Amino acid sequence: MSSYRPRFERLLRDLEAHPEVEVYNFAVEPPATEAKLREAERFLGVPLPPAMRAFYSELNGFFVEWAPRGDEHGELTSPFGYPEYGQPPGCINLLPIEEALSTAWQDEFHVNEIQPDHWQALFGRPQTDEEAEHLADRGACCIDNFSKYNHADLILGPEPLVVVSTDHGADMDSSDFMDFETYLELTLATWGLNRYKSAGIGWSRKSQRLQAFTERPDLQTIVQRMRADAP
Repeated sequence: MSSYRPRFERLLRDLEAHPEVEVYNFAVEPPATEAKLREAERFLGVPLPPAMRAFYSELNGFFVEWAPRGDEHGELTSPFGYPEYGQPPGCINLLPIEEALSTAWQDEFHVNEIQPDHWQALFGRPQTDEEAEHLADRGACCIDNFSKYNHADLILGPEPLVVVSTDHGADMDSSDFMDFETYLELTLATWGLNRYKSAGIGWSRKSQRLQAFTERPDLQTIVQRMRADAP
């Protein structure tokens, strides 16, 4: 497992250096304290997966929003805030761990409660009584609030897993699922463009675990594709 902070900082530098890219805002947060990491483990009810502990131990939140230069957008996103419709297409909004691991996402209907069939599909077995009691008010939470319509949600369980939800989090049945490390690889590889286009499957097949994400288009290729797809 490689260090994460240098990789995210390099992504930011590459975006800022590209002549055809405009970076609207960014934030790179300092490491989470050990106390915050221990509190996160109490929230999860299990130890932090190694990639989660590594990421938040190096940077407790990362935000960048960008678009091809000359694009027009109705709304920009505040770091670690709530995106609006019409935001720029490139956005990574990996929240500080204390903001991500919270019951508020479920209380405010930002993410769905996790139903027994969701749990069974992701973890391959029913919940135990102890798990059901611990997770009664915290089945899922938002870790990367990168667009108004799609966001990356952590599904809490014996191995917390990530899905990229659609329909404002109301549909968790049409996305592949993955561990946190794979989600970070996906986020870096896509330069912060909508991860649902890579991890979401619509209704074409049954969702499955995404074990790795190895496609690595360079930024110039990404910008050219965005120019070609522009209306």
